Amino acid sequence: MDSETLRTVADLARKRAARGCSGTRDDGMIRLGAAHALTQLAVDLEVSAAELERTSSSRRRRN
Repeated sequence: MDSETLRTVADLARKRAARGCSGTRDDGMIRLGAAHALTQLAVDLEVSAAELERTSSSRRRRN
């Protein structure tokens, strides 16, 4: 996966977490902690994207 795809998935996870916590309809997301898990997933994906970019750029410089 490339860094842009990882960031897109992170954005989708953040949006789903925000939508699940809107309070308009309790579908169990808050009770089960899914919003927190999705937010953490988004952070992890962002870190992975940054690391992928860092390692890709260092490989290009060596070649």
